[in-house]
Amino acid sequence: MLRLENVIYDDNIPNWRRSRIKSMRHVIIFVVQGTFQFQLDDFETELTKGDMLFVRPGPYRSGTNGPHPPHQKYVAHFQLDEPSKLLSSPHGCGKGYELFKTNRAEYFRQRFHALHQAWMDKSAYHEFVCHGLISEIFGSMLQELDRKNISSYKMKIARRVENYILQHYKEEIKLEQLCELVQLSPNYVIRIFKEVFNQTPLGYMHQMRISVARDMLLQSDMTIQEISNYLGFCDPTYFNRMFRKITGNPPSLLRKERKKAEADNGRNG
Repeated sequence: MLRLENVIYDDNIPNWRRSRIKSMRHVIIFVVQGTFQFQLDDFETELTKGDMLFVRPGPYRSGTNGPHPPHQKYVAHFQLDEPSKLLSSPHGCGKGYELFKTNRAEYFRQRFHALHQAWMDKSAYHEFVCHGLISEIFGSMLQELDRKNISSYKMKIARRVENYILQHYKEEIKLEQLCELVQLSPNYVIRIFKEVFNQTPLGYMHQMRISVARDMLLQSDMTIQEISNYLGFCDPTYFNRMFRKITGNPPSLLRKERKKAEADNGRNG
């Protein structure tokens, strides 16, 4: 479906410049801080914090630092198979790109940070981890583009709940807390959140926890019980059940496969 080819993190490069080049892959650019000038064919704009730019193959692109201090941004290059191209065709079709300011800047910052770390690590199963992360980022971006017709009021409510979950997902979160946060009834909070994110707030929290757990199983030496406690599950049995439900496999399988791969690499080395 999707093949990741490169992940770049531009971190306050003083003399950053992108010479004019034709885009041969799909590209997602997410701006973390600062501003820079960017040009796609005859369209020129200034990208700032929170901007996301989705570029399809075809346009010529170039860019330079703006008049402000150097910027920070993530750039992911990837290829799509034909069914995936059809899936994304309503976005960027014709003009070859889509530029928008995301309402989920902290979410995308976290996921791009994890993607870049996994890409640079090159440890066992890094391709598996990277594929999952870029697929999540790409799908979330397309969902956000589809949500343009949702009212700003509903988006504001859903984003407040989402931001709270992102900041407290390792803690026990009760629906009553979320209702108090936005001063709405439980049914209304759940209905708005599902309209925006296609899942309940509790489901979103579990999705976030298991995504982090998957990275920790592959990139840390913490035990499964330690990861369970760290992510607020407390009961390892419940953690195992949720991990299997969301990923299709128990966490022990991922850890065993990692250890086997490391052992094989050690023997081959």
